[in-house]
Amino acid sequence: MKRTEHTPPTRDRRASQAFTLLELMVVVGMLGIIMSAAFSGIGHAKGQARAAKANAEVRELLGAWLAYESSYDDWPAQVSGGELDATASALKELLGENDTQTVYLNAQMVRGAFRDPWGTPYRFRILERSNESKVTETFGASVTFPNRHRRQAQ
Repeated sequence: MKRTEHTPPTRDRRASQAFTLLELMVVVGMLGIIMSAAFSGIGHAKGQARAAKANAEVRELLGAWLAYESSYDDWPAQVSGGELDATASALKELLGENDTQTVYLNAQMVRGAFRDPWGTPYRFRILERSNESKVTETFGASVTFPNRHRRQAQ
């Protein structure tokens, strides 16, 4: 039996089997591009989710106001000419102060205010529009979001 000795691979053979620095940099760059595209899509989806949550909260707030007005034929807080912050003191009639009072708004108060998904207290104004030719009343509400755009709900 002939005995062969194992010879270690030469430098040329090892170099051809390994990645070069340039190839590794290209792979890392492509991964970076793919990750940035994925993260921008995730950020856009989070923004849309926040806007949808804020829209649902505005509807809930407007529904609570209209339910209170329907029950008592009066608004829970007087909004005279300006906007009103959605604080616990301004919404106390809707939130229910004691066990016997009806709760119209199940809102989580954070630091004493009903806050939008961005952490800013809602500011709202509800206007009653009466039309003399029609028996029905219509209501409009405007809510200010942190980006200073107005969203209308009816």
